[in-house]
Amino acid sequence: MRSKLIFLTALSLAFTTSCSTQKKPPVKITPYKYKIDSPNDLPVVYVSFIFTLNHPQAKVFDTPLQMYKELEILNRYFVDEKNQKIFKFKINHYYSYHEFSKRKCDLANHLNQPLPIITQNIPDAVKRCFPQRKSKEVLFIIYDSYSKKLKYSDITSWGFRNHGQPFILIDWERLNHQTQAASIHEMGHAFGLGHVCAPNAKKKTPTNIMTSYDCRLGSGGLRNLGFTTEQLNIILENYSRYP
Repeated sequence: MRSKLIFLTALSLAFTTSCSTQKKPPVKITPYKYKIDSPNDLPVVYVSFIFTLNHPQAKVFDTPLQMYKELEILNRYFVDEKNQKIFKFKINHYYSYHEFSKRKCDLANHLNQPLPIITQNIPDAVKRCFPQRKSKEVLFIIYDSYSKKLKYSDITSWGFRNHGQPFILIDWERLNHQTQAASIHEMGHAFGLGHVCAPNAKKKTPTNIMTSYDCRLGSGGLRNLGFTTEQLNIILENYSRYP
């Protein structure tokens, strides 16, 4: 798992959303490449991957290769209902745990602790840790979720629009596109989307990417159906407003 390293928020703080579900085995990610005639036609979203934990079992994912796989997942599955790509996601930077820990910022004190995170404290902690942001950049922060009931077996993930400086928190056990398309779903929150409901949906029911069991009307389903026209318009409108 070694590869060449390239250096490379849902309504702001008031609009944050969590998603927690049971685990399922990883899926095989096949390579994705843009069509030759389309790369320059897609808006670019820069992504910086930040690995914030030093869990022994998680270390296997703390590699440049894994971050490229996560980028590939975003490029392959962040699509509209006609399966058309919306953005071209590109890596801006990858911060390994070793590199993140050197920053000695207090974000580390808000994540990966044996306490549920206090979401209203996270945006400011992120800003202090990463004060400089590239235009149209989303921070993809990998952490270990904790809850009183499930302890570290909790896999809650979050999306923050954050006043146009979006970031997402992804539990490390949901990398590799595991458990209801976490990174795609949370990226939807980062661009201003809220949850939708799918009454009576089962775990294997095809559902919209933004479907959530939080509606209490059924499972969130597979979250494998692309964004609707209305959702797409919200995404692109917010993209145009982001600095």
